[in-house]
Amino acid sequence: MDEILIVPDIHGRDFWKPALDYKGTVIFLGDYTDPYPQEGFTQDNAYQNLKTIVDFKKQNPDRITLLVGNHEMHYYNSDYACGRFDYHFFQQYNEILTGKETAGLFQLCKQIGNYLFIHAGITKGWYDAHFDELSKLGNTLEEQVNNLFVTNIEAFYEASRYRGGYNDAGSPLWADASEHFDETEHFSDTIIQIIGHTQLKIDEPLIKGNIRLLDNRQLYLLKNDKIVKYVAP
Repeated sequence: MDEILIVPDIHGRDFWKPALDYKGTVIFLGDYTDPYPQEGFTQDNAYQNLKTIVDFKKQNPDRITLLVGNHEMHYYNSDYACGRFDYHFFQQYNEILTGKETAGLFQLCKQIGNYLFIHAGITKGWYDAHFDELSKLGNTLEEQVNNLFVTNIEAFYEASRYRGGYNDAGSPLWADASEHFDETEHFSDTIIQIIGHTQLKIDEPLIKGNIRLLDNRQLYLLKNDKIVKYVAP
């Protein structure tokens, strides 16, 4: 497997920009929008970044993957507005995410070998609850999850108590890392999930079981089955 550059949650930050010069496969894990005000980035920073990222994808459709994060979800439907939702930018984000020219650039997950790249990860509880639907939507996990996003987007708004929700299990956009770590069984014994969503307070990726959590404002490479920090040449 070739090296893969992984871009965790951006939220308007600039750390991702060396990816523009990377010549190989790049996977963005979602959450481009809704900056943290205390970090000094604005919603306009996030919006301009997202437009640049979308152009990057258009220019390199076969090697760039843009995943959806939970902070994009409320720009599909404002009825589900959550933290840091910005009504002023709703129309602009909605046009990027749902417009004819750009909607097809985004997806929920990407599987390469036994690695599944997905914003918050698939919990066994969510997978079991939607198994009947998923099994009818394709032959591979990637097909099933991406197609479910088209046929039943409501399934991806589900959040559990770990994130202040009321569902029994969080969706692949809302599952907290602790939700994965507390599971006694996983939906798959062979799939390794590479996720963001749950911010880390440490400078290294958090690797536990079949989860690789990377949300700490750095670029990473998947190289020789290891996660290593990316240092731009």
